[in-house]
Amino acid sequence: MLEVLRSSVNTWECDQMGHLNVRHYFARATQGLALFALELGLPPALLRAERRLLRPVDQHVRFHHELRPGAPFTVSAGVLEARGDVLRIYEELRAVASDRVSATIVSDVGLFALGPAGQADLDESRSVFSADALQRANEHRVTLPEYAEARGVTVRPPRLAPLRSDALAQRMTGAFLGPVLPEDCDAHGRMLESNFMARISDGIGHFFRSVREGLRPDGVGGAALEYRFVYRELPRAGDLIEVRSCLTGLGRKTLQLGHAVFDVETGRCLCTSEAIAVSFDLAARKSVEIPDAARAAMSQHIVADFGA
Repeated sequence: MLEVLRSSVNTWECDQMGHLNVRHYFARATQGLALFALELGLPPALLRAERRLLRPVDQHVRFHHELRPGAPFTVSAGVLEARGDVLRIYEELRAVASDRVSATIVSDVGLFALGPAGQADLDESRSVFSADALQRANEHRVTLPEYAEARGVTVRPPRLAPLRSDALAQRMTGAFLGPVLPEDCDAHGRMLESNFMARISDGIGHFFRSVREGLRPDGVGGAALEYRFVYRELPRAGDLIEVRSCLTGLGRKTLQLGHAVFDVETGRCLCTSEAIAVSFDLAARKSVEIPDAARAAMSQHIVADFGA
């Protein structure tokens, strides 16, 4: 695979669990896609001149090993599938010191035309990759490793986008609520994928307080194992968004979660997501079983029919 990024974990990128927050895995994946685009004959200067934008529409991410402050890492990329309107790109984020895979990312990437005011809605402005870009992409073909395949989430065709009123009717919990900030956005003023993840992460404490009833023991946090995102619209700086979250199932150690991001003004769905998470012993650095009392409390809040 082609190396597309080299960087290190900064202390301020780590959360209360002491490891790199999930939003930054998404950010590094997007940064790697920009470098990979250069290899496809789509450098930044050409994209600017032709007013086009390369962005994921669907992503599946698995987290394999945590990254702690100061850890150097690389991102490498290859192509799983090349069609006229979509490239399926595989990326691995790997720790340099241990040579262990920290995360795997599969992204369905589209090329979008920017309108005169920078509009690039993901559902209507798709353009086609050139024959040259597709040929270059096929020179980097890889096979998806078994360890990167979906396990806890089901990668299927995206569901029909719900409305905010649907989420309220399903009693999905209000998590993050606030405006899209300029620093959340790309050069065109559209929110980045990593900040969809960031807003879910920022609101997750509100969700867990509502379903756990304060039953998480001291010294136990949480960690994500797997995410699937379907991006439907890219909000602009200044738009008002809300995350609504729900519990969709429970395992012995795992929690299955559903999230939807809405435009508060219009009620339209911007993004849907499914996730697998575990309770995490902060001292032992490993997952733990869900206590019976917490399981009983959470079971009452399951919304079984939500999906990305």
